[in-house]
Amino acid sequence: MSKLMRRAGWLPIILFLPLVIFAQDQAWQVVKSTHFNIFYKNAPEDVLNELTQKAEECYDSIADELGFNRFNFWTWDNRAKIYLFDNQDEYIKATQSFDWSGGQVRISAKLIQSYVGAPGFLHNIFPHELAHIIFIEMVGFNNPAVPLWLQEGVATYQEKDIHSIKAVLADKIRQGGYLNLDALSRFAVKGSSDEQVKLFYAESYSLVKYLIAEFGKEKFVLFCQNLRDNRNLADALRRTYSFSSLDDFEDSWKKYILA
Repeated sequence: MSKLMRRAGWLPIILFLPLVIFAQDQAWQVVKSTHFNIFYKNAPEDVLNELTQKAEECYDSIADELGFNRFNFWTWDNRAKIYLFDNQDEYIKATQSFDWSGGQVRISAKLIQSYVGAPGFLHNIFPHELAHIIFIEMVGFNNPAVPLWLQEGVATYQEKDIHSIKAVLADKIRQGGYLNLDALSRFAVKGSSDEQVKLFYAESYSLVKYLIAEFGKEKFVLFCQNLRDNRNLADALRRTYSFSSLDDFEDSWKKYILA
């Protein structure tokens, strides 16, 4: 099962878990890197070194892949924060998380929390949530022009081992079983079947990949700027890519998938 398919099961809940910030707790120590302050108590040095290296690699990779690398968002006092608890019990007790939770994020606070040894945190949860923060900071918080499918598409675009998505989506389109753009924009994870959630994530990823692969990173950056400045999805697509409407965008994407 790909990371995309695994993620469909946990991500939407992680995004809305309650947040607790512990900056006032003197027990916390901190390791500072270029873009992150990593708070910890008794985490082993090798764990901290691995997390620091992975965090910076992810930041550089995401900024480069999304074309944001010329923007210097997160340095000095504007670093993102990572809180790394010593173990799962401490993490769950402090954050009131579910016992299956490996991490949680608060985008507006630019803060990610997890614990030492959390399954999938470094390679799955962290890159995905970091992409959410970088993207939302770029297009603006509480921007009504940014649908969930676009947010999740940008985050899932960071996955490196997604295979056969195009072929699967082509079959769905031919059979009339895909989610059109209107359905994607109104999609609610809660109450949807696992199959529909997987399809939502696959299509969201594919739409973002289409824009970047076909038109390039610089255009995608301009698209994000237009979203930020004009706060209208159809207008941003028209200004950036000359799509006459959302239907035109959807039709162009379907041709790309079916080619």
